[in-house]
Amino acid sequence: MITEQRQRTWLIWVLLLALALTARVLVARYLVNDGPGDGKIYAQMARNLLEQHVYSHDTEPPYNPSLIRLPGYPLFLATIYSVFGHYNNTAVRITHAVIDTLTCALVALVAYYWEPDDSRKRRSALAAFALAAICPFPAIYIATILTETWACFFAVSLCLLTTLAFKAASPRKGLLLWTAVGLLGGVGVFFRPDSGLFVLAVGLSLVLTSLSRKPLRPKKLSWLLIQGIVLSIAFMSVLVPWTIRNWRTFHVFQPLAPAHADMPGEFVPRGYLAWLRTWIDDGRYVETVLWPLDDKQISMDEMPESAFDSEEEEVRVTELMEQYNHPPHPPDDEAAPAASPNTDPTPSSSPTPSASPGQEKSEEKAPGDQEPAEETGEATEEPEEPEQPEMTAAIDAEFAKIAQERIARHPFRYYLWLPMKRAWSLWANPHADYYPFSGELFPLDDLDYTIHQHIWLPLFAILVLLYTLLGFAGAWRLWRAGTRDSRRWLLLVTLLIFIRLAFFSTIENPEPRYTVEFFPFLAILGGLAISRLGGRGPAELAADKRG
Repeated sequence: MITEQRQRTWLIWVLLLALALTARVLVARYLVNDGPGDGKIYAQMARNLLEQHVYSHDTEPPYNPSLIRLPGYPLFLATIYSVFGHYNNTAVRITHAVIDTLTCALVALVAYYWEPDDSRKRRSALAAFALAAICPFPAIYIATILTETWACFFAVSLCLLTTLAFKAASPRKGLLLWTAVGLLGGVGVFFRPDSGLFVLAVGLSLVLTSLSRKPLRPKKLSWLLIQGIVLSIAFMSVLVPWTIRNWRTFHVFQPLAPAHADMPGEFVPRGYLAWLRTWIDDGRYVETVLWPLDDKQISMDEMPESAFDSEEEEVRVTELMEQYNHPPHPPDDEAAPAASPNTDPTPSSSPTPSASPGQEKSEEKAPGDQEPAEETGEATEEPEEPEQPEMTAAIDAEFAKIAQERIARHPFRYYLWLPMKRAWSLWANPHADYYPFSGELFPLDDLDYTIHQHIWLPLFAILVLLYTLLGFAGAWRLWRAGTRDSRRWLLLVTLLIFIRLAFFSTIENPEPRYTVEFFPFLAILGGLAISRLGGRGPAELAADKRG
């Protein structure tokens, strides 16, 4: 009887995994998105590894070495490309589908271990798996060439290993598991440097739960110190080869990737970024005032009224933006040799009239209205190319002054109110990025009905709210259980989520994709909450008696 029940249980889990994998393969097949710029950089690095045998993000010779991205994901891509072809992103997406399905299984395992009531463990695991499997927010990253799928996998794996380390039956097994936690955390950082925040959360959980046990004896403190040292050494050992490589190649101490993806010696507009941090409170502005920097002109119309504290300040910013959008050009006699009277004033590198799109359009609109330039000798007008904007050190310094003035005037706004607003936008966003209907939910009048944003974005917002409520319900259940383990899991998941949220609420580019790793944790907590719907179990009844 027991054997038949186990077989039935295994069959159910196999079917659920197959359904989850099938759904993710469909996402990989029909929601392909090659648009993200980061994905193109990762793919270029992978191909350079295979074809040029150098870790570089350059698209043409001389393929100089690079350190703007950690090597984990490019190495993964290079492995897939070496087997299935150098441009085979379909194989990458199918691999993402498998990894994300494994993440769902790991979510179920964590819920199983965290469930306070032994009689509900399977129910919690099943509910958590279902919530993770149907969650659309991490699933879309399967169809991109981005690191979010791996980041979710490593985050949940780290959580599971930490749980096992806390529950270790012997000191020797505990040290082995803490070593594994450190090593896995280091590998996760190789894919996403901000994954180190998860390791920080684990370390703080270890310290706080150990110090909360009374009385504090020297033996307990020494054991805590040993565990912390083992975890730290294992974590740092993974980063040592990369750090040595950067020191030998670039003569810089760079154990991670640079915060602004800059190469050594490159100019970083820190003043402009500081100014952005004094007013950006939502990810919607990132695409218009940050990513176009030094590539496209930036319009003052893209900035809200909150970007200025006064008309005088707005005038100053307008003047700086005008200098950025229209940088001074060198004199003509310096830019090119002076043309003699008998020389054609058109540079030899200019497109010929037949190659000019503007010329082709004029010929289509009015054929025969004028003779070709070759026959008449008249110069043809070519469309002017937009000016290449440039953020210079002088402009950047002026933005730094404005930023300092704004911070001094409103320190509360800068240090507390804006981070809170950014945290809210990171959490409450519909998280529909990279779907065909991606966009902003508000204002409602701007929703695009042709791609059904009026349907999908509110639905996604409701789903975010639902997962949030289930997460809080699961957290409350852990608190109510009142056991040492349940309080430990509550502390761990709180730190895993809110340390990361607090960090990304302080930067100038609060993109919602940085918080997609929260949803597997919310699925774990949601599974615990759903399993509670069947009434109180023995653990809850015991907690009520103790209360």
